[in-house]
Amino acid sequence: MTALLGFVLTAAVVGFFAGAALSVVRRDLGYATALAASVLWLVAAVGALVAGPVTGPSWSGPLGDAESLSLDGLSAFFALATAIVWVATSAYSLAYDDRPSPLLAFCYALTLGSIALLVASSSLLLFLVGWETMTLASYGMILQAHGRSGRVFSAAFVFLAFGEASTLLVLVAVAGLHAMSGSFLEVPVATAGALASIVFVAALIGFGLKMGVAPFHMSEWLPIAHSSAPSNASAVLSSTLTLAGAYGLFRVISLLPSPPPVWWGALMLGIGAISVLLGALFAAVSEHSKGLPAYSTIENNGLILVALGIALIARADGLAELAVFALFAAFYQALAHAIAKTALFLSAGYLEHGTHTFDLNSTHGRAKDADRAARLGTIAATLSLAAAPPLAGFVSEWMVLEALFQSYRFSAEWVQFVGLLAGAAVALAAGLILVAMVKFLGFSFLWKPSATGPTARARGLAAPVGAVGAVVLAVGVGAPWLLGLITPSVAAFAHTAVAAPVGSLLSIPDGWSILSGSPFGILSPPAVPIGLAAGAAVALGYFALGGGFGARRVEPWMAGSPPGCDGETYTSFGYSTGIRIMMRSVLQTREVRTGTGAGTRAELATPVSYNVDLEVLDVFKVFYDDLVRFGDAVAAALKAGIMTGRLGQYLAYILVVTLVVVIYVAAAA
Repeated sequence: MTALLGFVLTAAVVGFFAGAALSVVRRDLGYATALAASVLWLVAAVGALVAGPVTGPSWSGPLGDAESLSLDGLSAFFALATAIVWVATSAYSLAYDDRPSPLLAFCYALTLGSIALLVASSSLLLFLVGWETMTLASYGMILQAHGRSGRVFSAAFVFLAFGEASTLLVLVAVAGLHAMSGSFLEVPVATAGALASIVFVAALIGFGLKMGVAPFHMSEWLPIAHSSAPSNASAVLSSTLTLAGAYGLFRVISLLPSPPPVWWGALMLGIGAISVLLGALFAAVSEHSKGLPAYSTIENNGLILVALGIALIARADGLAELAVFALFAAFYQALAHAIAKTALFLSAGYLEHGTHTFDLNSTHGRAKDADRAARLGTIAATLSLAAAPPLAGFVSEWMVLEALFQSYRFSAEWVQFVGLLAGAAVALAAGLILVAMVKFLGFSFLWKPSATGPTARARGLAAPVGAVGAVVLAVGVGAPWLLGLITPSVAAFAHTAVAAPVGSLLSIPDGWSILSGSPFGILSPPAVPIGLAAGAAVALGYFALGGGFGARRVEPWMAGSPPGCDGETYTSFGYSTGIRIMMRSVLQTREVRTGTGAGTRAELATPVSYNVDLEVLDVFKVFYDDLVRFGDAVAAALKAGIMTGRLGQYLAYILVVTLVVVIYVAAAA
């Protein structure tokens, strides 16, 4: 069985690269091959979680270390999450990509193969090969976007710049691990000290850049790049490229000495909490159907860091039960986000096909007549990301909050305070992201109907969206069993045997409910939908007995304005304007006049109709813009003072450097 799974694993990784090559011959053939490889990747991942580690062929690396393709418990989890996403996006791409050039299909399959390679790598050198190839291939995907070439190139270039900065810091982390272990193999190190902390910080920043968490989303590079890319590429970037960053962070931390210093977890907890709040806030005020879920990615990746930070603090304080629970929360959050966000980006592509715009102010509900699969899949994804029971996002966010509630048990008071602030930030973000998801759903698929129905191509786009929505529901309802499936993943990270946090609750049988009771809360995620269902049963029973709905129709209230006035049609911009104003201290909201004269009458009122816009600013972007200006000023001063263009001065520089080298070599000898 193990040998067969090793063959399947190898075939999957090779299949992705074969798909890239075949896409040059025919675009559809490349996507179909990537789809088949994704199915094999899924089989290998599930097999590794159920039957144990899977190993493919091995060979000697360039430095003599044994290398192989393999999946242990930790990498198998991320293989499972990416496989679910790739099956959907590959099927979606067959109907989505109508470009005459095969470059999008080529870069798409190459990106998938690179991520699979780094996840299945047994050595850090092979990991780096996959990491850098993934960055370059993703850059190529963004370049294939439609739209203004200048804007697309700018988004892709900024993505590449941050990607290469990430690679440099990951190289520092890998070098530190090699210095401690003497090998590039992914083996735990036992040496604690300053070098371990350097590796941790380099890994946190390097992989945090790829995850797009604050403040490493500086200049809003992640939302701009992900929203500019083609929709199938956006789904891969937001759901699995950022997940590759999470995998790298999990892997490096699992190799570092344990227990970690408490400040490691506190730093990660603080960064995660800021990311959660800012990501949700900017998602709530975004009007772009792909920019909104891109900001939501920052929020969800922040939740992963929050849960992982709690786990590290709990491990440092000897709170073993809390550490394990928080780890399960981090893993489950990563899976729930990857699946739901895939459906959201794919539905944005469906919207683009039907409305030819990504502006939520302009979709005008033309997707109302959409295929039922697309509507239901989008509803499931948005409700999951809004943490509505019994969907996957509800379970993951409940587990993260439940872990945060335990911060009072931390030994250091300052860490307790960080946990308190993080809990407040996550709770506030939960309300803000609800606004964002209601806006996305309400101003796209739930608006008034249009006159046209879905085309054959639209149905091909809709089916994967609906399928992913069904998976979101299944992951939420089957949470207790899924936690049991990913137990080997948590055990591989913690390097010790663990048990899934499941139990019983009232009439719910043992193993059917997520852990509740001391020291955790009395409620459990399965109890909430059961209670809601019981309440709904009472209401339905009342109507069944003849109570009737008794619906009354009244004219909508338009703030006292008569019907037919400007602004009669509510817009996405107007929906979130209250947040722009209430959160002006964070968003730095300011009014920008866009015209003069009386507002114009329009079927769909937009901000421009009122000749005023509300501009919001990213506080991190402002800081880094000022930093760039300072750097430019320093560089200009150095250029004026040193690079004068005089040959004699340059010869003097060479002479001085030569003398310094000679003196250094003589002293060293």
